[in-house]
Order: sequence, then structure tokens, then C-alpha cells
Amino acid sequence: MRSWAEGALALGLTAVLAVALWLFADDATGSESAGSTSPIAFDAEAASRGEATAASAGCLACHAIDGTTGTGPTWKGLAGASRPLTTGESVVADDAYLFNSVVDPVSQVVAGFDPVMPTTYSETLTEDEINDLVEYIKSLS
Repeated sequence: MRSWAEGALALGLTAVLAVALWLFADDATGSESAGSTSPIAFDAEAASRGEATAASAGCLACHAIDGTTGTGPTWKGLAGASRPLTTGESVVADDAYLFNSVVDPVSQVVAGFDPVMPTTYSETLTEDEINDLVEYIKSLS
């Protein structure tokens, strides 16, 4: 009888641990998440300038900030999130990725989107303006 009780206890503990792991593990079901689970630090003043730059440069014509999909990926929840690329690879949308996406948008195209973003922003925007855009995108996470 003792071995049966020990077996039942072990099975019960295993079930509890499996449920806990499933409930608390990030992305436990394998579905993709657009957002990040940890807060993203950003410079509020730079983000405010970036918001103005996004409006004046026409970024918001293709990139939504409310989670909806447009011609380009939404910026809501983008910073810190894993992004699947058309190459089959994935990349985390960190500062370097976000900056590069403005200056060389065709180098890492998000899966499900065409490479239609203009490649001239590195010529029409200053490095500071691009960094401000990055801070604005981070503020939307």
C-alpha cells in the first residue's frame, strides 16, 4: 500500500508542477506574442520628439500605434518583442534592430510584410531623429 501512496503523491506533484509551468511560463503554448512581458525603459522627452518626427516624416501612414496591422507592422508592443523575419529567422526588436529598421528597412523584413518601406530615411532624418523614433516606439510597449 505504501508504494501506491507514494506513486499517487508523485503523480499529483508532477501534475501540479506541469500546470504551474504552463500558467507561468512565457509563451507556454508556442503562440507568438507581439508584446513583451517586461517593462521597456525609455526617455520620455526623446519619445515625445520621436512622436512628432513620426507624424512629420509620414511613418504613421503605414505603422499603426494601436495594435492594428497596416502596410507595415504595428509599433504597439514592438520594442522587446521577438519578430519573425521573411528569412525564417527571428530577431528581438531591441534598440539596434529598431534603428536599423529605419536606416536599412529591407535588411530584416518582418514575415507577412512586403519590403516597401522607403530606404531614404537615413538621408532625410538625422541620427538624433532616428534615435528619438526608437524611443517613441519603445514608449508604445
